Amino acid sequence: MVIIGTGLAIADRVRAGGVILALASGSYTYMKYKRVGMKRRIELFLPLGIACGLLVVAVTLPHAR
Repeated sequence: MVIIGTGLAIADRVRAGGVILALASGSYTYMKYKRVGMKRRIELFLPLGIACGLLVVAVTLPHAR
């Protein structure tokens, strides 16, 4: 999904690419957090916060194609 999102963003589909990248990075972070034995909350919340920020920015871009 990350490759698809990056390809879309490069191919002038910034909004769709940003949304796909945000969803892919959020799901990757969550799956990695569930798999690892030693868990700290910051390892989950910080990357998910960044992914949510990317999602908000991608959705609110005024002239994205």
